[in-house]
Amino acid sequence: MASVLAPMRIHLLADVEAWVPQQVIDKAFEEHGGSAARLMHRWRDKMHELATASEDEKLRGINDFFNQSIPYVSDQKHWQQDDYWATPYESLASGGGDCEDYVIAKYYTLTKLGVETEKLRITYVKAIRYNQAHMVLTYFPTPDAVPYVLDNLIPTIKSADRRDDLEPVYSFNGEGLWLERMKGQGILMGNPNKLDLWTDLRVRMHQLGMDL
Repeated sequence: MASVLAPMRIHLLADVEAWVPQQVIDKAFEEHGGSAARLMHRWRDKMHELATASEDEKLRGINDFFNQSIPYVSDQKHWQQDDYWATPYESLASGGGDCEDYVIAKYYTLTKLGVETEKLRITYVKAIRYNQAHMVLTYFPTPDAVPYVLDNLIPTIKSADRRDDLEPVYSFNGEGLWLERMKGQGILMGNPNKLDLWTDLRVRMHQLGMDL
């Protein structure tokens, strides 16, 4: 068994090197200094650690990593823009991000770690307690399941039916855009590339060699 698993492990670790390319770590050092480069290394190390973990372990590990690694900073304060979707590189290297930046980083990392795209949705919600728009990552273990919610507001991953503080609006991933009901698949509305911020994000990710 070990002889079978060893080549598989080596292949997965080689993939991780491509998911967080060395040139991106070097870029973090040049633009933001040693602490930013070390954080990028920690991100890659976390992907190494979770490469062969169970799907539940990947969800918990990546949710915790980004919640603990990115301080919350509003787009207006951080980027001097009303709404800016940062790449994971930008959020980690610059030392800050808001709700969508946590979600984008988690989505990218989990898909690279082998969680199927159709199981993940970037989901716009209303945070009722704060009376404001918010974004979370939802995970559907099966197509008709109540999804689980990965959120930066709380550390625990909970099922959507236990998050009565969130009111779903719409969701999307790399394959579609849905009018969301949170407790089901939602109503398919079309192609996510209709979202200008998503398209712009994908272009910037591609320029980094980190395609979504």
